[in-house]
Amino acid sequence: MKQAVKIHINQRGFNLIEMVIVLIVMAIMGTFIMMSRETTSRNDLIAQAEILKSHLRYAQIKAMNDTDVNVPGGWGIHLPNNSSYTLYRDNAIANDILPGETAQTHTLPSGITVLTTCVNSTCNFNEWGSPGATTLTMTLTQGTSTSVITITKNTGFVN
Repeated sequence: MKQAVKIHINQRGFNLIEMVIVLIVMAIMGTFIMMSRETTSRNDLIAQAEILKSHLRYAQIKAMNDTDVNVPGGWGIHLPNNSSYTLYRDNAIANDILPGETAQTHTLPSGITVLTTCVNSTCNFNEWGSPGATTLTMTLTQGTSTSVITITKNTGFVN
């Protein structure tokens, strides 16, 4: 009895070169995926640094426009902890709301912390928008990445 057997003469599997090419493509794609994850977290840090700069400038403008001479503490940003900061006026929480926020306090996203060289964790501005005779720094950290904000003495330049 004859058996019906189909023989595929041109049927082949992957050869070694094709397998190597597939592995190289997968390695390149994996590299891009890992880089995009790092870039996203770095972008969060940069965004928070820019938000803090704008809030510092807001406090600075409020200090320069305040006509009440009975406010010896001026306007500033206070850090009650390393994960949030608050708009201050005369060393107390201000009645004004920070720009882009719904309250006087801004809470940093999880994983981002802030430290400062400001006196009593409060960066105050006088009526000229200056922090005084000392340059102040605020350092935002996320993992191994950092972003340093400098408030220049006498001029009040926020960089």
